[in-house]
Amino acid sequence: MKKRILDPAAILLLLTAPAFAGPKAAPKAKPAAAPAAAAQPSRQGGPCISPVQRNIRTGDITVTAKVTGITTAQETYDIFAPFDGRIEEVQTELFSFVTPKTIIARMVSTEMAALLDSSSSENRKQTEARWKDLYSYTEIKPESQGIITNIYAEPKTPVNKGDRLFTIARKVVIIGKNTTPLYTRPAPGMTAEMQDARDPDEAFKTSLTGFIRLKDSPLYNRLWLEVLDMKDGIKIGEQFDGTLLVGKSSDTMLVPRKHIIESGGRRFLVTEIKTGLETEDETEITGHSSIYLEPEYPEAKNGKDKTVR
Repeated sequence: MKKRILDPAAILLLLTAPAFAGPKAAPKAKPAAAPAAAAQPSRQGGPCISPVQRNIRTGDITVTAKVTGITTAQETYDIFAPFDGRIEEVQTELFSFVTPKTIIARMVSTEMAALLDSSSSENRKQTEARWKDLYSYTEIKPESQGIITNIYAEPKTPVNKGDRLFTIARKVVIIGKNTTPLYTRPAPGMTAEMQDARDPDEAFKTSLTGFIRLKDSPLYNRLWLEVLDMKDGIKIGEQFDGTLLVGKSSDTMLVPRKHIIESGGRRFLVTEIKTGLETEDETEITGHSSIYLEPEYPEAKNGKDKTVR
């Protein structure tokens, strides 16, 4: 029987070709890569999210601010002499509270004044009674309630028709500012108890009617506080100090203000979410819990907060 002799070139081809070198070896496994760190925003220009977990708590909150200001007279009007005559009596004092029923002065005509001057003090009452049908005292009253801010008339002083006798302010407004930071934006209608800096017993209730943010001081405002309970003793041009009640809430959700992230004029809190259905690209959000992640803020070089939040 003849032996089959292989061509030497064919033998060389079998030994060197990978396709015919036997079963294919499994590739060597590469070491598993370490899990990537959670992506975090850059520390430059904004906060990072730390792994520290916090809880939204439930409680009460009251916001107040210290305020100070000077009382000013608003919506003033004058009272003029109705005819030529004489002021007999002034029955009010400076900074008195008056109403349309308050008699603030009494005056008589020039003729009646001459008759009264010609009578002795003993006969004056008889003269008044004898001429009461012709001559009588004219009572001067305010047209609306307010505070007497100026008195120009004096008893037994002649006046001409149209002479100014009194000035009355319908409103008293304290123009001032808050002296402690105000993180909540003020709003008309907020109330404040104000006390005279020289006399703490003189206290008045006021209501905020207007405000303007001070330039370069976002937490401080120019305030206009109108006095609600006008009464005797409120002096114009005096300093008044007090506490503005900004607002209060009960049984509400609370978090530290520094844990809130601001972006584009909006505010965010990174809370734990509850999920439902999921695909490779999307996840259904079914709710959230009271747990959130605390943000980390970069420290300023001078050790102070870079911005007022």
